[in-house]
Amino acid sequence: MRSSIQTCLWFNQTAKEAREFYQSIFEDFEVKSENPMVSSVQLNGRDFIFLGGANHATFNPSISFFLIFHSTEELEKKWSALSKEGKTLMELNSYPWSSLYGWCEDKNGISWQLMMHDALPDKIIPALLFTQHNNGKAEKAIRYYTSLIPHSQINLLDRYAKGSGDEEGNIQHAQFQLNGQSYIALESSYMHQFIFNDAISFVITCQNQAEIDFFWDSFIRDGGSPSQCGWIKDPFGVSWQIIPKNMGQLMRHSHNPTFMKVFMNMGKIDIQALETAALD
Repeated sequence: MRSSIQTCLWFNQTAKEAREFYQSIFEDFEVKSENPMVSSVQLNGRDFIFLGGANHATFNPSISFFLIFHSTEELEKKWSALSKEGKTLMELNSYPWSSLYGWCEDKNGISWQLMMHDALPDKIIPALLFTQHNNGKAEKAIRYYTSLIPHSQINLLDRYAKGSGDEEGNIQHAQFQLNGQSYIALESSYMHQFIFNDAISFVITCQNQAEIDFFWDSFIRDGGSPSQCGWIKDPFGVSWQIIPKNMGQLMRHSHNPTFMKVFMNMGKIDIQALETAALD
């Protein structure tokens, strides 16, 4: 597996409108490709896909994004921009784990955790919060992901001690890598009203059909739930897209009715079937 894992954000506005908002906030922002439906961007060194037109899923704090800073001034600047017209989940303040930390939702509903930290190298890190029926499953999920995806490892499993704020043994903070990229996991036994959904998904770009088969079939075997067009939920309800490296080229045929009929009726992506439909 040589391609990076991209993070897909599914907005109810257009992809271009979403792209313009975040591009106005982040200096380290590169537009790699864009069409009316999709923007492919690199934000703070991490690859994102912005999809427009979501009508059934909304963002919630089950997946948030840590922004790591070494400058108080820069953190406060980003906090002001991201929290404007949004909602504060934890006030910007000094906490035991950081000299300056805050958790907010921006005006689109995406959750951001901003913190000063000297040890974390990545500027932006997705964080998965395991709640409701997933509470207590964070470590299992981390071990599952790191065993399934090559070039992965667990860096930290920090558990709640007795009387320290949540169930003893629960994951308070975990750091791990998937395909060389950093991720964070947390879990909570509180009665949160949110859980993983399709608004945020992770996209695995596969080199060939064998890789597609491996990831798709692994998720299914282990209790995942298939959807259409390469979308699938893993055993913990996190959404993934398993796509071929030439997906962008294939989707140039989206004006072709035969191609779209085959594509829309497809669960696991069949590269050969799509290439054949594109010739119709």
